[in-house]
Amino acid sequence: MSYKIEIISKKCFGAGHYPCKFAVSRDGRVLIPVRFWDDGKLLLSSCDGGASFEEIPMPDGLRGVTFRELSDGTLLGIGESNVYHRAIWDLDGDTIPYGIAVYRAKSIDDVIAGRVTTEIVSVEIPGLAAGYGDSSNRHTGDAISWSELSNGDIYVMMYGQFKDDTTLCPYFREHGKYDFYLYRTWSIVSHDKGKSFEFVTTVADCQTYPIADVNAEGYCEAETIEVEPGHLVTVIRTGGHEVYSPLYCAHSYDYGKTWSTPYEICPWGVLPRLLKMKDGTLVCASGHIHTMLLFSDDNGATWSEPVIVDECDGKWDKSTSGYSSIFEPTPGVLSLVYDDPKEGIAEGREPGKVRQVYHVLLKVEKS
Repeated sequence: MSYKIEIISKKCFGAGHYPCKFAVSRDGRVLIPVRFWDDGKLLLSSCDGGASFEEIPMPDGLRGVTFRELSDGTLLGIGESNVYHRAIWDLDGDTIPYGIAVYRAKSIDDVIAGRVTTEIVSVEIPGLAAGYGDSSNRHTGDAISWSELSNGDIYVMMYGQFKDDTTLCPYFREHGKYDFYLYRTWSIVSHDKGKSFEFVTTVADCQTYPIADVNAEGYCEAETIEVEPGHLVTVIRTGGHEVYSPLYCAHSYDYGKTWSTPYEICPWGVLPRLLKMKDGTLVCASGHIHTMLLFSDDNGATWSEPVIVDECDGKWDKSTSGYSSIFEPTPGVLSLVYDDPKEGIAEGREPGKVRQVYHVLLKVEKS
């Protein structure tokens, strides 16, 4: 099956980037924190499932936290970084502790008003190492995405380095003068709505599943969606900087306890965002060369060629970041919030601040 998109509407919200973290509730409320270069930090707020957005001031501390409404009606948010990182005395020690910030609110309005509770939960991650991120920063793992499964579990995808990761990336030794070992992706799970977590399994690592270009970053930035009870689909980034390494897909049929061998679905892309449309079509939003969508009509077994939403040059400073948010406000219509640099470049904005944030409504056509 082939897919085409028709742009219904397009709106620019100003110069900014990375509109990829969001809060969403089942009554159609959506919040997307964005850093705008001219206006500071603002929220894009929607009351109709992402069909339209307005700008509102952003509460302190919201940036970087994805909130979702749980089956019990409360909102849960999970922090991305290891809260113990700066307190670790010996980053090269035998054991690296990991702490997750768990945020709770009763409603989207409470999130906006800052009525959010915070709890730090420790989780033992066997073999965790303190490696490097892609900006010469020491790195002890990120909790990049999560979802509530049909069995009630909170399933979290993470990436970073373990002590067993030995595939070295020459790019960073040459350009950054430090040793960067390619990332792996693993998962942790909570059986009690985020009160405690336990390590589950490695989903993909570069020793078990080598990738073609070791100048990429390894298996990272995975997002997972449950397409049927117990059947999870994950899409994982491997590329980095000017290295366009593939997006991979893998499947679990036991609520994430074990995973299949990852396979390539697109030659490039970062931070995949997954959505199952009301007609059952699986959508992956990504970018980095261009802003694009991938479609699957068989629960992720096979995927379409990239459907380009907004075409770019492909170079990092002339392309979309690829960090976007996607929703389906009405059947067959996708709502995509993303950044793009072309207008900023034409206006002569200073390098690093050329991207602008856009919202498009897209009608999906199948043939």
